[in-house]
Amino acid sequence: MHAPTAQPGSVNIWQQPLPIRTGWILIAALLGWIVLRIWNGLFIPWWFNTDELVFYYEVIRQLRLDLTQTFFDIPGTPFMTLTSLMVLPWWLLERLCGTTAAVNPSDFAFENIQRVFTLMRGLTLTGYVVAVSLAFSIFRRVSGTITGVVAAILTCTLPIHIHYSHFVRTESLGLVLCLLAILLLLHPRSRRHWRTYLAAGVLAGVAMGARFHFAMVGLPVLLAIYYLNDRASLDLDDANIPSKNLWFAGAALAGIFVAGAIATALFKLEVLGPGLITHTILLTTPAGPEQYPGAKEVVAKLWFLLGLGSILVLTLQAFALTRQWLRPFLNPFSLCLILGAAVGFLIAHPTFLWRGEHQLQSIQFYSDWTDPNLVAIGPLASWWNVTQYYAAAALPERWLQCLFLAGAGLILWRRPPVPLAFLIGAALCFVAHPVTMKLWPHHIIPWLPLLCYVAAYPVGVSIEAVTGRLRSPVIAAVIVLAVTIALVAAVLPRLAKIDEYVQTSRNRTVQIEQMDKWLATHVPIDSFLALSYFSLNGDGFLKWIESAGVPLPKHVKPSRDVHIWWLDQSTLDGHAGYVCISRADIIFFREDAERKNANSTYNPFEDQRFKELATFGGGFYELKVFQFDLRLPSGQP
Repeated sequence: MHAPTAQPGSVNIWQQPLPIRTGWILIAALLGWIVLRIWNGLFIPWWFNTDELVFYYEVIRQLRLDLTQTFFDIPGTPFMTLTSLMVLPWWLLERLCGTTAAVNPSDFAFENIQRVFTLMRGLTLTGYVVAVSLAFSIFRRVSGTITGVVAAILTCTLPIHIHYSHFVRTESLGLVLCLLAILLLLHPRSRRHWRTYLAAGVLAGVAMGARFHFAMVGLPVLLAIYYLNDRASLDLDDANIPSKNLWFAGAALAGIFVAGAIATALFKLEVLGPGLITHTILLTTPAGPEQYPGAKEVVAKLWFLLGLGSILVLTLQAFALTRQWLRPFLNPFSLCLILGAAVGFLIAHPTFLWRGEHQLQSIQFYSDWTDPNLVAIGPLASWWNVTQYYAAAALPERWLQCLFLAGAGLILWRRPPVPLAFLIGAALCFVAHPVTMKLWPHHIIPWLPLLCYVAAYPVGVSIEAVTGRLRSPVIAAVIVLAVTIALVAAVLPRLAKIDEYVQTSRNRTVQIEQMDKWLATHVPIDSFLALSYFSLNGDGFLKWIESAGVPLPKHVKPSRDVHIWWLDQSTLDGHAGYVCISRADIIFFREDAERKNANSTYNPFEDQRFKELATFGGGFYELKVFQFDLRLPSGQP
């Protein structure tokens, strides 16, 4: 493991207790200040964000012991399970104390819906704090206190990271799992033992279940640390390693991949028809080839890739000469990482085994979620566009971009093993995103600590070079403090905006509450009412829960029947009533819907058949209520 090197006869002050304690105090103080700034975000009304709702109703399913999970996009199963495991003893405690009449935990979760959402948001925020703390612990062990402090500050102050860490998200949980796995491999008390590699692999696999993006974070970095740093010093013939069991498990996994590839080939050759086998391995669905065609092609390619790779590995392993070539790369320790990741993913997200159709639906959604501008410019240009976008999202300041390039160059020049592994992990973020898929800045979060470490590396190395002969921990602590103050000053523009998302969210909910009061007064209860995405209120969210196949308890029912409206004409045609909508809905959804199906949407802001009745709030999310009558055929007065 690489750490800053001191000159002969000097003391490595950056690994001394006082600088380390100083670093912890500084990071804790900054995190505490950030948490206080965004704390109110935990208590925003539960119905403000559909990204949270999907986790909530899957928690309800788990509390009812219903394993028919339908939301697979992230997929987020570990987060759902963690929430369920916290709600269950909470309900039992209140039941024993007589403070709830709920006869089961799911009714209790509905009875305390706001508090359950606050709990989930609190879990996300806790994960953010723990992830930053783990990042500091790892980076200061590898490259000293200065590098650790700088990387941690850059990681925790990025506005997009803070915005996505105080409502229900899974990125912070995935970061905690991946960073904990890396710490296991680097910590002096746990490193270099085969069980450690197995445990680290399991954690990386569970992180994949938290969010698929972490497939390109945890396991690749763990393998890089092993190959670059640990392999040469490990005894591959250690009698304590259950090598036979590991090889048997590895062969079984490879066999599954080979069998899947063979079945895929037979299906493509029309030797094997649609049936139980093809449904199980997600090549077909009972609805026929028209359902999720793009997703099925992706799965077929994945089977071929895994199968051919497994055949190559099994062939090399079968002969003594080639086995020796393979042994440095595939051995008990690397097998522990790979098998652990497979087991961890299976434990974290088992429902895909019997809910594969929903997994295909998720894959198809992301396959179709393309940006026409990226498609038009070609793969190389679109990759460069994606690279620039995510580099700017993670490293928004010009000075920080320069530090990152300097850090990458310095690591490649010096080639320290663990920093090189971190650089490899950071580089993967620029090839992990499909080049034509729509871009969102929060997609960078899984790689953010690694990117910030690379940017922090030249700062730590420079200060180490200047102070290499210092023997005073006090002076070291002063230097850490001075560098930290300078860095905080540099990121002050970031810190000025960290609660911006909380304020925007609160303003949105206030507008919706004003809209609800107006509707209660001016719109009859039995009227047809359509709510767009950005105008959804409590009734709309309860309707969403029911539409996901989660029955509501009798005491939790919407105050009026509403329709969730995605601007499509079919929802409104033949009806007269009211729609609530924001211009944000038009900006985010209309172009994509029209591209896929021309003339399929309504725009009340431009269509004279919609009469504006009321306006609430202002700005980007301003809400309007329109009255319409579309009972006559389109085009008639």
